Amino acid sequence: MMRNKTSIVLVLVSLVLAGCSQSLYMQGRRHLQNERYDPAIESFYQEISVNPNNHEAWRELGVAYYEKGDLTKSEEALKQASNIKPDARTQLYLGLVYERGELYENAIDAYTASLSLGSRGRTAEVTRNHLRRLVRKNQEVEIARALENEADIDAATIPDNTITVPSFDGSHLPSELAPLALGLSEFTAIDLAKVHSLTVVERAKLAILLDELKLGRSGYVDPATAPRIGRIMKSRRIVTASLLALGDEGLRLDGTVVNTTDSAVMIPEGVEGKLEDIFALQKRFVFNILDSLGITLTVDERDAIAKVPTESYLAFLAYCRGLDYRQRGMENAARAEFGKAMELDAGFGVADAELKRDAGFTSGGLSHEQSFESLEAIVSRGGEPTDRGLDSRLRNIVANGGVLPGSGGDEFGPTPAQTDAEPKTSTVIIRGDLDAN
Repeated sequence: MMRNKTSIVLVLVSLVLAGCSQSLYMQGRRHLQNERYDPAIESFYQEISVNPNNHEAWRELGVAYYEKGDLTKSEEALKQASNIKPDARTQLYLGLVYERGELYENAIDAYTASLSLGSRGRTAEVTRNHLRRLVRKNQEVEIARALENEADIDAATIPDNTITVPSFDGSHLPSELAPLALGLSEFTAIDLAKVHSLTVVERAKLAILLDELKLGRSGYVDPATAPRIGRIMKSRRIVTASLLALGDEGLRLDGTVVNTTDSAVMIPEGVEGKLEDIFALQKRFVFNILDSLGITLTVDERDAIAKVPTESYLAFLAYCRGLDYRQRGMENAARAEFGKAMELDAGFGVADAELKRDAGFTSGGLSHEQSFESLEAIVSRGGEPTDRGLDSRLRNIVANGGVLPGSGGDEFGPTPAQTDAEPKTSTVIIRGDLDAN
């Protein structure tokens, strides 16, 4: 077969180099970074008309609308992006949209989703800190709404399996032992939550309600006020208890279970013993509560309740002091006590969790008032530079020999080079023998 040698010049005009900078999507990103929101929106819509399943274009369209102040269109575009392919940046902006609209539960879900989808570094840190504040804010809103609508609450509609545990009354204990009331109520709530047939109402929300009703920081609720508290908290039953010192080394714990619907009071058998056996006392108290409620436990539930969090009475007392200091707003003292609890028992997981939670909260160094603005600022900046990533639309260019100078990434997705340069084109001349053998 005769070979015809031919020299062919192939001229490739408008070959995209330098990161495909003239693409509609990248044009939109450049406009967005330079706060030209209307041109950015137009570019993203043009990209979506060609590639309707481009989740990045939908996401950045939502970002552009958010920055422009149109929350409705921002939410629509961000939801579309999330439906196609959820990512951390999309969820963060959805959280901002929801929080701006005072839809706090939706915002909490979105921020939480952003963490599970890969937010990291400073962005993740600020998000976690903000979530703690937002959860508290949402609880305050719920309590205010419940108080406003208290007259309309129908106690008969409250689920029968709901129960709440306010802080026990430690006013009869010596001052150095009074914090035990907080720890014992905390672990009683934790143990009751191990029973699958019960739903324990969150204690943090209860503390907010008690503050609103001026019932004191202790959280103690007596049987006379328990029915009203239960209705507002949507809890069918409330466990109250008081502690009494027996000499220098003994303790007695007596409690009641009040029914929100009819104000009926059940009195579980009280328990008493030595301070050093405090968890044995607390476990017996929990089992007595469950017996009074007529609940039959499975073997697994009974074993889970019987498990003690620490064998060290001193570690538990330090943990209780930490709870007491935190309740009084003394965060540094609280962290010191949680740290002391861990020194006394390195396996005290609950104290370790409290210590780590406080460490994450304080490292952000943000005040409550600054929280939303701080999160919004770091999300808008795209986080601090971390691993240098590439937009998915550019990876093929690089893989096939393209040149992509100055590409960058952020903590929840890639960012194009910030430049206003005109799109670049090149002419490539390929010479060679294209005849087949």
